Amino acid sequence: MTLYLTNGRVIDCATDRLEPYPATVVIEGPQIVAIHERDDGPIPLLPDATVIDLGGRYLLPGLWDCHCHPGGMIPDPHRIACFETEAELTLRALRNTMAALRVGVTALRATGDASFVDIALRETFANRQPAGLWKRGYDDKRLHGPRLFCAGIGIRITGGHGSNGRVEEVYTRSCLEADGPAAVAQAARYVMKMGADWVKLMITGGIAGIREGMGESQMTFDEIKAACEAAHRKGLKVCAHTGAAAAAKEGIRAGLDSIEHGYQLDEEACEMMAERGVYYCPTLSVTHDEEYMRRWEWPDYSIRRALEGAEAHRRALETALKAGVKIVNGADLNPIADTAIAEIEWVVKAGMTPAQALIASTRRPAEMCGVEDILGTITAGKLADLIVVEANPLQNISALRQVQMVLKEGEIIVDRLGNAVNRFDRLAAASIPL
Repeated sequence: MTLYLTNGRVIDCATDRLEPYPATVVIEGPQIVAIHERDDGPIPLLPDATVIDLGGRYLLPGLWDCHCHPGGMIPDPHRIACFETEAELTLRALRNTMAALRVGVTALRATGDASFVDIALRETFANRQPAGLWKRGYDDKRLHGPRLFCAGIGIRITGGHGSNGRVEEVYTRSCLEADGPAAVAQAARYVMKMGADWVKLMITGGIAGIREGMGESQMTFDEIKAACEAAHRKGLKVCAHTGAAAAAKEGIRAGLDSIEHGYQLDEEACEMMAERGVYYCPTLSVTHDEEYMRRWEWPDYSIRRALEGAEAHRRALETALKAGVKIVNGADLNPIADTAIAEIEWVVKAGMTPAQALIASTRRPAEMCGVEDILGTITAGKLADLIVVEANPLQNISALRQVQMVLKEGEIIVDRLGNAVNRFDRLAAASIPL
């Protein structure tokens, strides 16, 4: 099917200077095949095409959340996750990710999920599950969710980040514990064996665990290096939960590809990241959104630790911006549909321009995940993962909350424009005016 999105203002995110321009975007099957700007004149209309008049609304690439845990239950003050089954975990993760797509989040990087549920979701949304003979019965009954880039189960030292004393899961497994370079490398190889796209390390303490702090270094240089070498041999990347600046520098020297949180990054760490092309996902909401923390009943020690670290976290983002570090956005909070856009708003409040925030939520994540040739911008030849919003997010980033349409690979997932879809043939119309 050919689809024309006409009378829209395109924010293509293809360069660092973003400016909406009037254009018609032509989609054939899953792919953008042409972008006709106003000066191009009338556009020949193919027979049996579908034309959608966007009414002057804004067309953007689909958004990414680059730090999420689809099945995660943090906080979990009642310890529910310790006794839930993989089936319960999976159903929550399924609802979480499907809801995210409906608000315009078309891609996720899952940075650690229990029992490899993220990888199962990746395969399901790509229509690779179920397989074999069963596939015939479900080709027309697909589950629609974002595309996922997955880290599977995270890796920490014994008693590392997120540990809560004697509390352990009974039926699921949220983290692998490994000590020493050989054991960490083995854990990384196991995660890759299970189908991960990334390896996730916990190299410092953070907010969630009872006995830890943001400035606490946990993994050694040799342990981090062992995981990075194992992953890089397979062509995979490594991201790391990171608080302390000293640990970040060790991780960067050891080969990390992405720093998560970076609560205490200093100027030297940011300069190293910029020089070596290490990405930064700040997850600013984690230390700034006090209303969220209290609504979801975070433990008092977590709230106190988060709020006390908020100003250093904001300065870390400011320092990274000045150093030219490549930044991607991700909230690290659930439900994703409620928190992904809020994270983009938080980084703008902290000093990013709306244009920088959009790039960090579209083109930059695609580059980080190695799919910039097919995703991240509105460009002919790329997949049609797109959103339509009511107002200009370059003027007010909160316009991203007013999503009117969501497309994934050219398929309309959400259409809040009412009767905007009209089918034409050659007798009805010979061309589309811009």
